[in-house]
Amino acid sequence: MEQNQNIKKEEKKKIMDSEKNPCNICIWADNKICEDCSINKKLQCHLDLKYSAMFGGTFFIFFIPAIIGIFKLGVESLLFYLGLVSWIVYLVIFFLIWEPQMLCSHCPYYAEGGTKILHCYANGGFIRTASFKPHPMNKSEQIQFIFGVLLIGVIPYVFLIIGQQFLLLGISALGFVIWLIVLKTQICTVCINFSCPFNSVPKDIVDEFLKKNPIMRDAWEKSGYKIE
Repeated sequence: MEQNQNIKKEEKKKIMDSEKNPCNICIWADNKICEDCSINKKLQCHLDLKYSAMFGGTFFIFFIPAIIGIFKLGVESLLFYLGLVSWIVYLVIFFLIWEPQMLCSHCPYYAEGGTKILHCYANGGFIRTASFKPHPMNKSEQIQFIFGVLLIGVIPYVFLIIGQQFLLLGISALGFVIWLIVLKTQICTVCINFSCPFNSVPKDIVDEFLKKNPIMRDAWEKSGYKIE
């Protein structure tokens, strides 16, 4: 019996250790390791396109009316160019530079080895512009993230208000609220980026995940987190 348990431990170690999994994070191990996992299917541990559809689909409910409103300002209008360029530049900076540093780099999805491309439900396909940080986000990063998300909506709305595109502004604002609600109720409840300020995974499940991933557990405990 004891010999079988030792063999099983060796098999798990071999599954966990690979070029694809330099930080020994269980989500990048072979799926065989999930078979006897106590929190299997309680977290979004592996890429599931239904979460990508929820994230992206609801984002476009907000995005499309806003972009239509900016175009209705007229291509001959300075407001059009200021609104369009400033928003596109901000979205590129936010999703490719700022967000990875303050949020994404703390997520186990960022721990994948052997690739520069991110494979996750939200920003999948983007180039990784930061290194994996096993410790949780600090307060400054959490505040920056909330501010950064709100700024996604504020920038186009400033130009829509000046251009008096109030109907499209209202539709877009409603879409922005729907996007946040879907995130909070459908995605954040199973997201493995546990230190995100929007995350709402129960603590007992967070604890179990950290117990299975020693590098993350050590970093979290050094940051003051208590596992029960």
